[in-house]
Amino acid sequence: MPADERLLLRPVRRADADALAHVAYATGFFGESARRFFPSHPLFAALWVTPYLLPGAGGLGFVAERGGQVVGYVLGSVDQRRYAWALAAQVPRLLWRWLTGRLPGAFASARYLLRAARFGLPAPPTSRYPAHLHLNLLPEARGLGVGGALLDAFLAELRSRHVPGVQLSTTRRNVAAVHLYARRGFREWAARRTALWKPWSGQEEEHLIMVLAL
Repeated sequence: MPADERLLLRPVRRADADALAHVAYATGFFGESARRFFPSHPLFAALWVTPYLLPGAGGLGFVAERGGQVVGYVLGSVDQRRYAWALAAQVPRLLWRWLTGRLPGAFASARYLLRAARFGLPAPPTSRYPAHLHLNLLPEARGLGVGGALLDAFLAELRSRHVPGVQLSTTRRNVAAVHLYARRGFREWAARRTALWKPWSGQEEEHLIMVLAL
């Protein structure tokens, strides 16, 4: 592989916001574009990327680069309560942008948010599993061991900070990710068939919550 195409892993920087949002949106629907169920790209980024980059959110992450382009990342927080605060702090600004027409697609995207509130799984206790994570890879970064390297870097950093445990949400359909997490010691904490994504996927999915004690 030419030197300029080798994969480089490094910590997330605030300047990565747009690149992270691109990867998140391009892979947000079972590895494909989130546009199918969430038409608002800026609202998607504001909910699932931006909070982790805010001061006080306990954000932690690593990116995989190839040729200077971010092709994958692991992103999360060391403390669910700090992350929830950072997310809630965005709500007034997002509502204002919505009301002033600066969040295109937000109204159509609200359908998913309402369904997520209805079909969500119970969360593990944050006293035991205060950290959480998301891992996303563009197609060109899959099958190369990138996901494992990103996850290992994230878990090593959590351990260095003496975080007691971490949790994540995925689906049974995400076979490669479930296997990766299981190989790193994650176990299923909760599983439930859900109609959350049925309007867009045409079928029920099995939603999983996985946890790892560190």
